[in-house]
Amino acid sequence: MNIDESRKPKLLIVDDSPTQLLKLRKLVEDNGFDVEQASNGEDALACARNYEPDVIISDIFMPKMNGYELCQAIKLDPKLKSIPVILLTTMSAAESIVEAINSGADYFIPKPYDDKYLIAKIKYVLATMYLNTGYSEKETMEIVVDGKHHVVTSNRQQILNLLLSTYDAVVQKNKELYETQVKLRETQQQLIESQRLAAIAEVVSTICHEINNPLAAVMVHLQSYLRHDLQENYKKDFKQWLEMLNRIAASVKKLAELKTSKTTSVGGVFKMIDLSSNEGNTHDGNYLDEDQ
Repeated sequence: MNIDESRKPKLLIVDDSPTQLLKLRKLVEDNGFDVEQASNGEDALACARNYEPDVIISDIFMPKMNGYELCQAIKLDPKLKSIPVILLTTMSAAESIVEAINSGADYFIPKPYDDKYLIAKIKYVLATMYLNTGYSEKETMEIVVDGKHHVVTSNRQQILNLLLSTYDAVVQKNKELYETQVKLRETQQQLIESQRLAAIAEVVSTICHEINNPLAAVMVHLQSYLRHDLQENYKKDFKQWLEMLNRIAASVKKLAELKTSKTTSVGGVFKMIDLSSNEGNTHDGNYLDEDQ
């Protein structure tokens, strides 16, 4: 079967889940494929005979005729047997590979699958399908899987394709595992940071409370003295002290309202909390007005 390069490659997708079928259809259509769909093996077989797809992608567990049975029927049909069949499977047991071989499946993709990986596999199948036209005669052999004896009937090309699919699946799972570990480390780091911020907040709240009480008392006394008729030099000193105390009070307020722990380098590895980044503080005047 040759594909006319002037038309879109034709895919037949089969799944009994409407949600999964819609998701898969949108994915392959968005990537330039012409698509027909079926919700069970019987309908898929009838559709394949009329539609003549270039590739068939099928789930395994379906009513009326499952994916293995569909694949067997396709490979027994002289007009359909050359169509590559990709099975979507959880591959939860080694027996699944044996069943895939005996059903005549060409490739499998483990579920859940990565969208980019699926599209890459379809394009690979389309690009190499003409290299696999010289199928060798099928051979029957006995193998042992998980301590159980199985008899499989297949040709060497099919076994090679399934071995490559197995290798691809392992590589893909390792990639997903690595990405999951990276996300887990990031989440763990965020949790540690959150716990650290909570601890800082408790310490800061205590310190602010301990500073505010004596600070307010001193500022009240200074304000009281400023109301008296003091000598000009004393009054000037008192005002400067009050200004400095107001600056201290402003810093304490920023600490109390601190929501992040952005730091600035002071020298070497020593760092200080950057209070200028605290957007929660909008007070820009004195905490005690000297004219009160």
